[in-house]
Amino acid sequence: MKAFPGLAAKPAAVLAVLAVAGFAAAAVTITYATTSTITTGVTSAPVQFLAGTDAGPSALSDYVTAYTISANKTYFTSTVKGVPEATLLVGSYFRLQNVDDTTKSVTLSTTQVSNAYVGAYTVQILDGSSSVVGTLTLTEASPSVTFNLPAGETYTGRLTLTLLTGAGANNVALTNALSMTVA
Repeated sequence: MKAFPGLAAKPAAVLAVLAVAGFAAAAVTITYATTSTITTGVTSAPVQFLAGTDAGPSALSDYVTAYTISANKTYFTSTVKGVPEATLLVGSYFRLQNVDDTTKSVTLSTTQVSNAYVGAYTVQILDGSSSVVGTLTLTEASPSVTFNLPAGETYTGRLTLTLLTGAGANNVALTNALSMTVA
């Protein structure tokens, strides 16, 4: 206590300073936890893929040999086989149903088919009156199509595939997956 002469004569002042310093340090180190609850869940997709009447799992043929709709109905995969020098038309390849109570903007997309033996590969989206509301051209770079699907409506996807001369069982691989974005 030589650095602070006269402080030794005031032990109560020294204790008061130490107590304030101790309380200040305690205030900085006091912590407490709060609790909160987060609830998560899954809701159905507002627009859903449905099997087409001409190509669904119950109607598999020599031309549509595999057909899968994901469990949440937002993803569709199929394998299509055409005939060389001919055009395959599947009138109801898949359906899209808006189960929501508002119109939804729907975008379908897939990977490009760049096989030289494929002359045309499209999926036209038809409304309830069979009018074309959009066309997905699978031979384009980054194929996608966007259209509005009114509440409670079901649209149909119509597939057209044209194979050229030289196409055969081992040189045309046409397994594609359609993914859907809804806004």
